[in-house]
Amino acid sequence: MLLRFKTKLILIFIIVFFNLAAGAIASADVSFTGQINADNVNVRADATVSSPIACVLPKGQMVDVVEEAYDWYKIRLPKEAPSYIKKDLVDCINTDSVNPEKCLGAKVVKDRINIRLGPSESSWIVGKVNKLTVVNILSTDGVWYKITPVYTSFCWVNKKFINKYIPVLVKKEEMVGAVKDTNSPESAQLVLEGKVSPYGIVLWRKATHKLITAENKVYFLKGNRKNLDSLNYSQVKVTGKLISPQDSKYPLVEINTIEVLN
Repeated sequence: MLLRFKTKLILIFIIVFFNLAAGAIASADVSFTGQINADNVNVRADATVSSPIACVLPKGQMVDVVEEAYDWYKIRLPKEAPSYIKKDLVDCINTDSVNPEKCLGAKVVKDRINIRLGPSESSWIVGKVNKLTVVNILSTDGVWYKITPVYTSFCWVNKKFINKYIPVLVKKEEMVGAVKDTNSPESAQLVLEGKVSPYGIVLWRKATHKLITAENKVYFLKGNRKNLDSLNYSQVKVTGKLISPQDSKYPLVEINTIEVLN
């Protein structure tokens, strides 16, 4: 009887082990910049053809791949995809100067708040945000805000429609007179902590604010100016993408999300 019990335990252990191993193989963390290789590619809420379509991407579009599962890649939600948050879960910090009732930017008031694909509790959840995250508001739909997709929201694309992007190195002398490809990735995502301070408004300047880290490293910030104005001299965590040459004296970062730390 004892031998039979031990045999059952061993069999259960083997089954659990192989199930975990299979799950690890099926879903793996990856991180690379991908490029859409066909026209009108469906981006879906989940790794299945029956899940809702979040948006459609054109050939050549760059995407951030973060995970692989069977025949699918998990990517960060593109700016073309809709993204919604409930009004009562945020506090407005930035209003329109012409229409003060119109909110342009808001701060999340609770942790692990759902970001949904549509303005409904039954709509697919595509991500979550935590307390003090600042979101850009695009429009209002009843008790919901449509927002710019945040860094922590995701969707899926079939692997056959994404190629791994391999940048072509070009000599400096070949760059003279060349037109910059605005669709190519400049770098990976950055996460920075520091204090926001105004940089001033100058014609054609992409940045109106700067971030000064604890090591006194200065980064210029490209984002919603009014949202940044509301965060002047606050300690923040910025997630974004470097969009200037890496050897720049003051790197320029395009903001994806900002979280207030004090």
